[in-house]
Amino acid sequence: MPSLVRHVIPVSPNRAHGLVAEVYAQVNAEFSSIGPAVMMMSPSPELMAAGWSLMREAQLAGGVPALDKALVALGVAQANDLEYDVQAFLAVLRLLGRPDLADAVERGGRPADPSQAALLRWAVATGGDQVEAPFSGDGTAEYVGTALFTHFINRVAAAMLPAGLTPGSMAADDEPPFEGAPVLRDLDQDLRPGATLPLLDGLPAGKEPAWAGGLPIGTAYAALAATAAQGAGLLTSATARAVATTMAEHRGRRRAAGDWVDRPLTALTEQERAGAKVAILAGLAPEAVTDEQVAAWRATDRRLSDHCTVFLLAYGAMAAVSHIEADITAALAA
Repeated sequence: MPSLVRHVIPVSPNRAHGLVAEVYAQVNAEFSSIGPAVMMMSPSPELMAAGWSLMREAQLAGGVPALDKALVALGVAQANDLEYDVQAFLAVLRLLGRPDLADAVERGGRPADPSQAALLRWAVATGGDQVEAPFSGDGTAEYVGTALFTHFINRVAAAMLPAGLTPGSMAADDEPPFEGAPVLRDLDQDLRPGATLPLLDGLPAGKEPAWAGGLPIGTAYAALAATAAQGAGLLTSATARAVATTMAEHRGRRRAAGDWVDRPLTALTEQERAGAKVAILAGLAPEAVTDEQVAAWRATDRRLSDHCTVFLLAYGAMAAVSHIEADITAALAA
């Protein structure tokens, strides 16, 4: 199968070993076959493991109904205008037995059930001005973890997958839109929380967020945040400061690419600007990351690899998500 992943050469399932093979095995058993949205992070096993851990612990395990968390992921994908995940979670709704709900949302309507409508509205709003969360108590970690993972992976996917790619129905009996398109597994499995935590052994631990309530979701989120933050080491300190300042200015919110990307970089050298631009776009306008921009950054140092490329993109994505997480946390406290 030719790779549909941009900027790097992913590890195919038949060539995977070690941590990558462990992640592929868990994803294949508990979520889907191994498509490009899973393979895209494989040159960096640490990041792929931490990302999968957060998704699995928040979105697939736990007590919140799978349908509700699929609505949250769908709402975030709508906020980020990522058609791949919009179509993926519409397909999830249909495979969970709610084609009526999927059709209503796809037509631009809202769920007829007020609680589902409120969940979708909250999820969409996490990409901008926060609204009151329609949940509290035990389900909070699963809802928030699902939203934050989706914000992260939407950004990475927008930067690394071809524009216009969609996963199809993800049903085994339907014609796939491309060779290797993902097929979903049983989404009503009763998964034991914490099964991914051994994958995080050796990764930076980080501080677990209060909203996670001490659950494995918090461990996974902290590991992903701390691991992605290591991507700052690919940049000079001045460059990393410029990236952080820009992310804070925009609160991690998506926006169309434009001259605003270059304005905060004027004090940097040409080589520094190459890395800063890729990182900033990965967080705020990831669909605008081009092959040429990535190649220009990698040309600044012959040691930069596919592993480094995934790290820089994930660093930019998670730098944006950290502000979204802070805004969600503040809204929950209020």
